[in-house]
Amino acid sequence: MAYYKLFLISLFISSVLTACGQVNSDKRNENNTLNSKQMQDEILLKPVKSLIEAMEVENAELIRAQFSEKATQAYGADGKMKTPEETKKWIESDIIRRQGKVANPQYSIISENEVVVKGQYSSQGYTNTANFLFTVENGLITSWRMRYN
Repeated sequence: MAYYKLFLISLFISSVLTACGQVNSDKRNENNTLNSKQMQDEILLKPVKSLIEAMEVENAELIRAQFSEKATQAYGADGKMKTPEETKKWIESDIIRRQGKVANPQYSIISENEVVVKGQYSSQGYTNTANFLFTVENGLITSWRMRYN
């Protein structure tokens, strides 16, 4: 009878420890998933935030470095995208030379490769409420759609 009680106590302790291990394991998996999502978000946001910060300090080299060689740009939600060559010229003329900036930028991730930046855009002789849609691939901006409210 003593062995039977000892067996039941051992079985109970074993099941409790196993259950505790599973809870901790589930929590670890949840934390790993959150950390992975946070890392993906940071990777997605990095070139967009770097662009906005580079615009603020007027660092032309850093501005250019955030864009893919094949990056495109358009005005409006339905505007036609410029070619990559036209986009490079536009970045030089409208962003770098005219000292474009976004005041009080607010960043939103809307898909696995799209970021929206809202704030107040201004450049020499121009200002408007910004609602910019960026597409990011392989750590670089591949498109910039300048939508306005």
